[in-house]
Amino acid sequence: MWVLGLSGVVGLAVLIGGYLYAMRSVVQAYYLGEYQPTALTAADLGEPPAAHRLTDVPWFSEATPVDQSVSLRMLAAQQGHLVPRSTVDFLMGFTWGAMPVPGHIAFFPGQDPESGFLRAAPQLGLTRRYLTTDAGDDFVRALRTFLSKGRAVRVMVDQAMLLEQTGLEPRSLVLVGYDATGFEYYEPTCDDPKRCEPGERAPGTAGLPVKTERLRLAVETLALANQYPWKYQLLVLEPATQLPALEATLARNARALIGAKTAGPPSGAFAVRAVADALEKHGDGVLSPQLVRGAKVAAQVRLDDAAALLDLFPGHGELAKGAESLEQAAAHYEAAAKALEVKDLTRAQQALREAASADTEAGQALVLSAADGG
Repeated sequence: MWVLGLSGVVGLAVLIGGYLYAMRSVVQAYYLGEYQPTALTAADLGEPPAAHRLTDVPWFSEATPVDQSVSLRMLAAQQGHLVPRSTVDFLMGFTWGAMPVPGHIAFFPGQDPESGFLRAAPQLGLTRRYLTTDAGDDFVRALRTFLSKGRAVRVMVDQAMLLEQTGLEPRSLVLVGYDATGFEYYEPTCDDPKRCEPGERAPGTAGLPVKTERLRLAVETLALANQYPWKYQLLVLEPATQLPALEATLARNARALIGAKTAGPPSGAFAVRAVADALEKHGDGVLSPQLVRGAKVAAQVRLDDAAALLDLFPGHGELAKGAESLEQAAAHYEAAAKALEVKDLTRAQQALREAASADTEAGQALVLSAADGG
């Protein structure tokens, strides 16, 4: 009997281990396919000097957590491509659509930004390089090499680990210099006045310091939490000449707004409706700061999305209708955020469903326009 019991436990452990391994394999396959990483080579390492600092990178930061597109905006501006953040969001597809927040009844208004870097760079006349390694020393050496050659570097970190806090907070940072003790970086999300204020600062402005080992640990911690197939990553942009048409981006962003309801997590407007359904079914037991923040961010970025359409496609009637729907969505998301803060769940559900409908209408307008050639 003891032997049978032990074999059953072992069998269960094997099944659980196999399931987790399979899920990890699926997640890592996604990263490899979507992020298109390249391993660091000897050419990326070089022999960097002991210290170097860039003075041609503007420091852009916002209070809204859109650090991914703000990071890209800084990297592009360094190479002479200065565009509004709303345009960067459009090119990335970053703030278009919605996706669930893992572990919470919440959503974020956007798509995976890492894929967005890959899509947006060519439309800014740039090539995106996403470089990875499992060697911490090579990672640090590569950071110094690219900086010493005049390239700002974007890294993804666990901000909580970077600041020696609890929890997990993915954050995109732009490195602009280094010395023997650590690195200097520009923070794209200045939501803590003790550290930095949101705004635009001239190139060469003094940034924030971080010790080398702390930066390494923050990058490695995020990799572990996200189950990356690598420990360390960095992103740089190089000049390019290809400027793809915007129609493909228009169609992609349209699909993201409309979304889908699949066997897996819903996306786009379906994800927002799923949140409303959860509120109706479970009440304030599913309320969370992540949900309130998602609604507030959505209210802001839908206005920015509307501005991008009007700026990039002036005088286009169908897209003007899409922009109007996005502005209506922004108003509904703002109403949802206010209702959630006072626990008026009936009003919050209604506002979220109205926001999802407005997102769908905007997506349908974009689909029609893309079919007509933009």
